[in-house]
Amino acid sequence: MKRKLITAILLSLIFLFFAVSTVYSEAERNLSVFKECNEYFTDNNSDGSFIYGCNFSTLYSSRILPSFNVRYVKTDGIIRAVSHNGSCSYALYEKKRAYFITELNAANGECFTYSFGNLKSIENSSFAFSNGIAYLIFTDDTYTYVRSYDSNGKALRKYTFDENVQRLVTNDSKVYAQLYNGEFYRLDKSGSHYCISVNMRYDFCNAGSGYIYSEAGMLFSLSENSSEHILGTKLNCIVKSENRIVYSDDWTIEYNGKFYKSKNKIQALFFYGNNVAFLDNNLNLHTIKLSDFKEFDSELFNNHGNESSNGTVKVNSDGYITGINSGTTVTDFKKHFSNEVIIYDREGNEITSGKIKTGYRTVVSDVIYEISVSGDITGEGNVKSNDVSALMSYFVNKSDLSGVYLKSADFNSDGNIENKDLVGIARKAEK
Repeated sequence: MKRKLITAILLSLIFLFFAVSTVYSEAERNLSVFKECNEYFTDNNSDGSFIYGCNFSTLYSSRILPSFNVRYVKTDGIIRAVSHNGSCSYALYEKKRAYFITELNAANGECFTYSFGNLKSIENSSFAFSNGIAYLIFTDDTYTYVRSYDSNGKALRKYTFDENVQRLVTNDSKVYAQLYNGEFYRLDKSGSHYCISVNMRYDFCNAGSGYIYSEAGMLFSLSENSSEHILGTKLNCIVKSENRIVYSDDWTIEYNGKFYKSKNKIQALFFYGNNVAFLDNNLNLHTIKLSDFKEFDSELFNNHGNESSNGTVKVNSDGYITGINSGTTVTDFKKHFSNEVIIYDREGNEITSGKIKTGYRTVVSDVIYEISVSGDITGEGNVKSNDVSALMSYFVNKSDLSGVYLKSADFNSDGNIENKDLVGIARKAEK
């Protein structure tokens, strides 16, 4: 009996080895295996750049940078959620009412499975695993909370909040609980620690070590409780690392004021060290050098549709919509687009009527743009004497203009901010 048991264990280990050791050569650079996934995710952290996902029973994981491979492992249950930490991807799966977590190391192919038994009242759509500790969401009659377990399935700690927990997020070995009111709390052995609040109307993604990016166009620091506008990009297409930012729209990648144009639509972006890679719409992986980025050239943006115009209104590759006249209503603005667009104010609230104001946002072809109203430097939706005063103060270095508000100061749209614009705005304000 003992010999049969040992033989069975050895056979299962052999099967497991082959299951997780499926590696595609670096020359192929194709990730079509992820077509099998219900959804895939990206993670750029201190260990490298990764992509991971699952179908109902198989966990897929790929290391993109600094080296390339693809691995997968089939579980013997139904996968409920996936997560990633460091070099490892994780699948939370259920079998006969018991829960397990499978760990797949994308760097070396090692695989482990942890058992947690029958977990009553578990919310299994999200989980996290870091430093040998599993974090799981539970619900009772009054609220949703988090429990932590060691790798042997022993319960460690309960984390409760004033608001229900929506999901768990892992960012560079740190675990965060995202509440339904938009608050993020970092979880560790000592308890929970408030980090930042985000607008819950928008989805978000990991954007490098210590950063998340909201599709509202905001890059949030989880460690400094700060945020910044990064427009003209989309989810999974922005990475901040060591105060360097790489981001892209559907066609163009920007780094340090320089650009790289892709021949195929960009789906995901990776940045590690001095290496940049992107995944196109055919799931082909491309690696580029920082020296491949070029200074801005209008020819760079032709023929791909990410810079278009309709009359004087332009949807520009730099993340701005320009050429909007003061007094333009939301209804009139929407007439410039063949597809339905939604307008948001600076706080992220949907706007259905009234005048368009500088700083409003809209989504065109899945990319978020800031709207610039010509001459509306103060963001009030019209051109008045206070816009003239704002530009005069800027000229004498008494005030600062940046972003979409500086863009609105270019009244004649020639790319320069000068006295001609001041005269034009002053004349417009007189009417």
